Amino acid sequence: MSAEAAPSDMRFGTVEVKYPDGRTAVFELTKRQVALGRASDVDVPINDSQVSRRHALLLCGPEGVRLMDAGSANGTFLGGRRLPARQPVPLPDGAVLRIGTTQVRFTAAPEEAAPAEGPATSAPTAPERPDLDTAIKSAAAAPDDTRPPVPPQPPAFEPPRGPGTPEAGPAGPHDGATPPGVPDDRSTYLKYLPALYSADDFLGRFLLIFESILSPVERTIDNLHHYLDARLTPPEMLPWLASWLGLVLDERWPEERRRELIRAAVELYQWRGTRRGLTEFLRLYTGLAPEIVEPGLAGRRAASGDDAFRFVVRLRAPNASRIDRAVVEAIIDAEKPAHAGYTLEIVES
Repeated sequence: MSAEAAPSDMRFGTVEVKYPDGRTAVFELTKRQVALGRASDVDVPINDSQVSRRHALLLCGPEGVRLMDAGSANGTFLGGRRLPARQPVPLPDGAVLRIGTTQVRFTAAPEEAAPAEGPATSAPTAPERPDLDTAIKSAAAAPDDTRPPVPPQPPAFEPPRGPGTPEAGPAGPHDGATPPGVPDDRSTYLKYLPALYSADDFLGRFLLIFESILSPVERTIDNLHHYLDARLTPPEMLPWLASWLGLVLDERWPEERRRELIRAAVELYQWRGTRRGLTEFLRLYTGLAPEIVEPGLAGRRAASGDDAFRFVVRLRAPNASRIDRAVVEAIIDAEKPAHAGYTLEIVES
């Protein structure tokens, strides 16, 4: 039995897909490997611009159902956590995963779907199929697969890796297997040819060579605009995106705040050195509206020396210990007028 096929009476559960426009659809899991994505030949089609052509896989077997992100551009999220690429994780009954802006709920098959043999029946101890991880690395090829060998793949476009990020091995992220989004039996390029060629099995397998080479490039181009959006780009891309705006991101900032800073950078530059610019900058980092007290013209005349050009920044926070004073001071130093001094006060509200 191949890694794709399963007995006709075997049911592993169902997935309910809730699309961005509110529509829902239910798909029954009856295969060993179920593909989810935007391609026309996947088992669970998801029409979402943030979903890759072959986004994720559901790996079904007697031990249960496992979920694997197939190297998608925007990731697969389970319980609010982004899954590592090409690493299967168990999928519990009732789990809700997010793919792009689409939600998918998994419901496991009832217990009676298990084999009905009694305790005295001797069951084989060895599995009847290859290990799933091994099958995935070999692209789950069928036993009678006579496709021409796929040449080594050029590495797909990936964001710059930060310090400490493990590098991919010399064989590339897919280890020579069919790239995600590319079918295993016949090329989707046949739909661009006259209908006369659609039934040609050899041509369908021959075109897989070219589709496996060009698919990573097409996938990168399809999702390139997401890399330029501060809300969607991978965290490793944030410093590169900030450099386009002349920003140097402080790694002490939470990721959400750094994304907001990049989105607001152009407007902040227009108000740099003013009360409004400093107020907005501090609000982006702390989530609080600061109080900025200036002495005014009369105060400057009555004051002497450096006190004439000082102001007070007061932050009222429910938990003052959670605010990093060093980061706040760095923001004020960068955004205040060069000749002005200040006093920072962080008080409990």
